[in-house]
Amino acid sequence: MAITQEQLEQACFQLISFSGAAKSDYLEAIEHAKSGDFAEAEAAIARGNDEYLQAHNAHFDLIQEEVSSETGLLTRLTLVHAEDQLAMAETARLFSEQIIELYRRLSK
Repeated sequence: MAITQEQLEQACFQLISFSGAAKSDYLEAIEHAKSGDFAEAEAAIARGNDEYLQAHNAHFDLIQEEVSSETGLLTRLTLVHAEDQLAMAETARLFSEQIIELYRRLSK
């Protein structure tokens, strides 16, 4: 069964929402590390990782739909934006983990 335009939009906005929330949590983690609160930094990273996983799963579902469909979903602007959000969240996660480690070393 092919995905409807409404289902596609809902899935894309879910992907955007989870990715954006993950990115915010990762950047919040840096702020906690900057102030020396490494427990909160790690908690923010964990929240971000949970949201990132949900975004990743939503993205995987869309890719699976593309493989089994002839509708050309991957060319739609909303999905392109959603994938951009996912990539930015991953970049923020990697960046945040490195910055937190740097602040941890500086605090010793």
